[in-house]
Amino acid sequence: MLFLKRIVTVLALLYLLLALLILFFPFVRTSTVGIFSAYSLPMEINMLLGFTWASVAIMGLLLLTENLDSSLLRRSASKQEQKINELKAQLFDTQKALAAAPTIHSTAPGIPAAPGATAYPPTYNTPPTIPPTY
Repeated sequence: MLFLKRIVTVLALLYLLLALLILFFPFVRTSTVGIFSAYSLPMEINMLLGFTWASVAIMGLLLLTENLDSSLLRRSASKQEQKINELKAQLFDTQKALAAAPTIHSTAPGIPAAPGATAYPPTYNTPPTIPPTY
């Protein structure tokens, strides 16, 4: 789509340059008409009318490709926003499930635990029976 949009934009700009040359410089207009046959006023009027219809067609094509590209980009952005919202919802559900998990407030019998602390199994709270050797 981007390639088509660029081609149409370049075509429209080249056409605009050619049309400005023909409209603002009378010698370009007469020489352009003289390429096809001998110069005459009706030929020049027909050429200008042809340029008018060509400009309508090119500008219509330019508007069509711009609107098509814009709508495709909006659709892509909305799909990505929807995917982001789904991922946020999954993350929120996961955090909510983790927050609701029960915590044990006593580490071992007879040893008080700090509020909100995670309890370890009793084997980790007892000192080792074998002294370390260095």
